[in-house]
This record gives sequence, structure tokens and C-alpha cells, in this order.
Amino acid sequence: MIKLGVDVGGTFTDLVVFDESTGKIELTKVPSTPRSPDEGVLNGIRKLASQFAIDLGSIDFFIHGTTVATNALIERKGVKIALLTTAGFRDVLHIGRQTRPKLYDFFERRPDPLVPRHLRFEVPERMLYTGAIHRALDESAVRAIAEDIRRHEVGVIAVCLLHAYANPAHEERVRDILLAELPDLKVSISSDVLPEFKEYERMSTTVINAYVMPIVERYLQRIVTSLRGAGVNTGLNIMQSNGGVMTAEAAGQKSVHTVLSGPAAGVLGGIELSKMAGFENLITIDMGGTSFDVSLAHRGVPSFSTETDIGGHPIKIPLIDIKTLGAGGGSIARIDAGGALQVGPESAGADPGPVCYGRGAERPTVTDANVVLGYLNPQYFAGGDIRLDVERAREAIRKNIAAPMRLSVEDAAEGILRVVNATMIRGIRLVSVERGFDPRDFVLVCFGGAGPVHAVRLAQELNMPTALVPSGPGVTCALGLLMADFRHDYSRTFLARVKTLAPAALSAVFRAMEEIAAAQMLAEGVAQSAIVFHRAADMRYEGQGYELSVPLPNGEYEAADLITLTNELGRIHRDGYGYAMPSEAAEIVTVRLTAIGLRPKPQFRSEPLGAADAQAALKGKRRVYMDGAFHEIRVYERRLLSSGMQIAAPAIVEQFDSTTVLFDGYDLSVDSFKNLIIRRKG
Repeated sequence: MIKLGVDVGGTFTDLVVFDESTGKIELTKVPSTPRSPDEGVLNGIRKLASQFAIDLGSIDFFIHGTTVATNALIERKGVKIALLTTAGFRDVLHIGRQTRPKLYDFFERRPDPLVPRHLRFEVPERMLYTGAIHRALDESAVRAIAEDIRRHEVGVIAVCLLHAYANPAHEERVRDILLAELPDLKVSISSDVLPEFKEYERMSTTVINAYVMPIVERYLQRIVTSLRGAGVNTGLNIMQSNGGVMTAEAAGQKSVHTVLSGPAAGVLGGIELSKMAGFENLITIDMGGTSFDVSLAHRGVPSFSTETDIGGHPIKIPLIDIKTLGAGGGSIARIDAGGALQVGPESAGADPGPVCYGRGAERPTVTDANVVLGYLNPQYFAGGDIRLDVERAREAIRKNIAAPMRLSVEDAAEGILRVVNATMIRGIRLVSVERGFDPRDFVLVCFGGAGPVHAVRLAQELNMPTALVPSGPGVTCALGLLMADFRHDYSRTFLARVKTLAPAALSAVFRAMEEIAAAQMLAEGVAQSAIVFHRAADMRYEGQGYELSVPLPNGEYEAADLITLTNELGRIHRDGYGYAMPSEAAEIVTVRLTAIGLRPKPQFRSEPLGAADAQAALKGKRRVYMDGAFHEIRVYERRLLSSGMQIAAPAIVEQFDSTTVLFDGYDLSVDSFKNLIIRRKG
């Protein structure tokens, strides 16, 4: 009963293995291999097996968080695709919404559509929003389009016909014709990917799914082959953006659901670890080598969204609400045309990485600044697997930042950290202050290899009294993978005024969705007794252009339930906007069903809080530059810290996968689960 979680990041691939019989957790990291991510996964599995003498054949559950879909989309390295849409709607993908990315920048332009105009084909047909057929499908035209597509040598075909969410018959027939005419191609239809109204978002999501689908499929096939070659015989599972697990087969068909796979796992891991420590209101920050991911959880529940944007392309799928910024350890520092210091979003990534890695990079990064200031131990980075070249880092900062700005190398390095911290603080405010939450009421949960280095500075700036660093901060995303349940989200546009809605009609649409969900869960090996359904409806007042998600109870509905539903809309509207409109007619726009397949979670062993002196974990002292001057700072080895130990600032705690820097004003204690609890003095 061994569970393995693998998360591929921009700089490192993290692995966690959990033995249910002993409750023991082992973790390791290896450098990512961006050109072929599966190589990094296999390297990590081999290292894990040799380092901890693990029999790979005994692994019975393997889950993977991947950025393959995200990278293909951001870098525009997906496959060549064609799009079929209703006659007259060829340019929807290009027109989009009439919102400007930057309101006052007249030279800003949206990214080009993923499908060029000559590969967007019009199909003679018309479906009404009621599902009634206004114009029959011209099947001969579809066959002619198929012949044209054959000459263009595309890899996948996306189909998005008008109002297919109301009646998918035309889309399904188009798919069947295309597969008959072009059997070697794959077809992605919008009624399978996103059966909801709003044509642009539905089309964009369907196109993105088609664009990344072959890339994800090929990657997963390579992973499966590599696993079998290494002796891992269990099936492959993938983390979704909504924080749930799906099989590799499902991920290959609905690849768009993997776009925020790894960061979603980090949020889950942060929530579960914080609950064990007694915290439920938290802001999670994941600072890795390439990016900074931030999310908020209130009362132990992550924030969800139904839409996001990656590389300027909208994606309308249920997902954990995560804001991603270009502020990682590999973020490059530079001086802009106006003479100001900027950090990121460009990153050195894993190859060549920061200058201090000694792999040929010349531009300084956040990691270079941290090692120059003494926060990082150049002999103990990644447990000593990577030796950092301090002098190269110093020279890069001197040449590119310090000399042009007439600063010392140390002051320039501190400047780099202040700038990147300011970027991260803006991200934290996006998910908290701008949504009506006071950061002071939340615990800052810090993970990623670089997160604990910056944690206390961020808490100071935001006046947050408490921060938490998990026992394995560098691999929290991989650990979060093991805490996920199977999950699938289903939605269906259901336009109805609540006053005139028949309760039986609402019950019927949910029953139909639950039958589909149960069949999929059972096919994935989830026991019937482990399946849980959660219902919700997107609602609004008549005339509004936005919707709010309102939870619904399970079961058959009666008239009284619809009255309760309207009242609940008023409560949620009042909480979000300060007022409600009970005199206005309420309407349902979309019904949603979340199907959860419960999985057993890792049970971590706690230790009784002792009174041991942290002196037992003291490694020595190091010369560190803090607040404009050098200081001799005590350095502790985290694996030697036991529950109940306390450390006063200033201090540094080193471990295999990260480093925690404790600045004045905050002290640290170790809880019964070996988390570092950092609290403001006084």
C-alpha cells in the first residue's frame, strides 16, 4: 500500500512516497528536464527507489501533476488544428470580447487566435437556443470540408456549433462524419468539453482542448511506458485544475482540465496540513523556481472559479482560483529603460537556471540574490545535490545591477528581493483585500523551494501575525497530490425563471447528470459507496450580466425548495455586493454537479510536544546580510528539530528541500506534526 505523487515544476521535479502500513513519508527532488519532462519523472523515480530502497512494484497508486498543457499553451507549441463552426460565426474566435487587455495602451494587442482564419470552416446549419433545429445540417458540406482539411495536414479538429449546449445532435453528427472521412484525426466537440452558453468562451475552451490534447496524450503515453519499464505496474492518475483526480485516459480526452494541475495540488496540500495544525483560514503561497502561485482558503475550503485566462486565451472550466505571477527563484533581475530595477516575469528556469548553478547563465536571479546575502547555504542546496557558485552570482549582480545603480553588491541583492517581494504582495492582495478579506485574519502557508525564504518578509509587509511552513515545503505540491479525491465537474445551461420553474424539471436535469457522473466514477474504479454529489446553480437577477454560484441540496425538489433557492441568492448577493434585490425576478442560468470519489488520505503521525532545547539542532553560525548590515546568524538543521522546540529570531532553518529565514519580529516553534509555526512577537 504505497502511494507515489510526482509534481513537475519549472526548475525541479518533486516526488513524495507514502507507505500506508508504516505511516512513513519519503521525499526527493531532481532537476526538471523541460525539453522532455518525462525524463525528469523517471530520473526521480529511480533516485527515490535507490535512495530509500523502495520496491517500485509495490506502488499501488501513482498520481502526477503536470504543466505540459500549460507550457504548450503559453509557448504556443500545440498542434496544428482546424475549427468547424456555424456559418456566419467564423470570426468569433478572433473578435472575442470587447475588453482591452490594457485600457490605456493603444499598442497592446491580443494574442493571435490558435486557429488561423484559413483553418476556420463554416458549416451550413443552425440550432436555436431552445434546442430546436432552425436549419438542418448540410452533411455534404461537412464532407467537403473534411477533404479540404486533409490537404492542410492538421492534427486535431475542434467543432463548436451555435447553441450546441442546448442540442448536441449537429455537433455529434459532424464528429461522426469527420471521423469516417479522416479516421486518423481526433475530434473535440464543444458539447463534450463545455456544454454551456457564451459562444466565445465555449469556442476558446474547445479549441484549447484540441490544441493541447495530442501533446498531453503523447506525454502520458511516454510516462506509462517509462513506468512499466521501471517496474511500476499501477495505473497513471492525473491531477486536475479543480483539485480532483482523473485517470490518464480521461486526461487525454479532456486535456484542458490539466492546465493548472500542479498548483492545485499545492493548495490542497496546504489546506490539509494547516487543518492538522489547527488553522482553517489561510493564504497559500507556492514560490518555485519559475513562478509564484497564491490562493485563499476560507474555513478550510479553497476558492473556486469557473474561468481563467492563460496567455490571453480564456478557459471556462471549474478550477481552484489560483493567481500565478512571474516571481520565482529563477526570475531574472534587470534595469529597465527608465533606470528602475525590475524582477521577472522572465525566468532562467531549469536550464540554464540561476547564475550560481554554474551552467552558463549570465543574468542574475532571485536565487542569486539569496545566496549572495547568505540566506542560502551554497553547500546544502537541494540537500547538497547542487553546489552554488557564490562568486559567479556576486559578479552577475555587480555587473548587471550594482555597478549601473552605484550600489554595493549586497544592497543590490536586497533591492532584488524587495522588488520580487512587492510583486508577491500584490498577488496576495489580489486574492484577499480585493475580495473583501483581511490578510491579518489568515495564516500565510508558505511552500515551494523558495517560499519559506521570503515568508517572514511577506508576513511583515502584510501585517500577518502567523505563518506556517510545512515539514516538506519544497514538495508540498507532490504531497497534495496524495490528498486529492477523484473529481469530475459537470455543467449544463438551464435557462429558467425561478417563479415559473417546475421543481420536477430541476430534479430531472440533476438526476440525468448524476447518472452520467456515477457511470464515469464506477468506470474509474471508484466504489459506489465512495461517490458523493454536490449540486449548485449559477443564478442572477433578471437583466444582470453575471451569475453567482448558489449551492442546492440533493434529492427531489418541491416548491418550497425554489423559494429557499431565491432567498439564498439574495444572501450570497448581499455578502458579495452589500445588497440584495428581493423584488427582482431570480433566474437560473447553469446547473452544475460536482462528483467526488472519496479516497483514503495519508494519516500523519503526531508527536507529543516536548521541552527540548533547539540547541540540539544548531549547526553553527553564518555571516548574513540583513537590513543593510552583516550579522552572525544562528543556523539550524530542520530534521533535528523536534516537536515543542522554539527558535528566536534572527535565525535560519535549513533542510533538504528549502530554507526558512527568520527575521526580527517573528519567532518560531515546532508543532506536533513538525510544521514550523512562525508568530509575530507581542
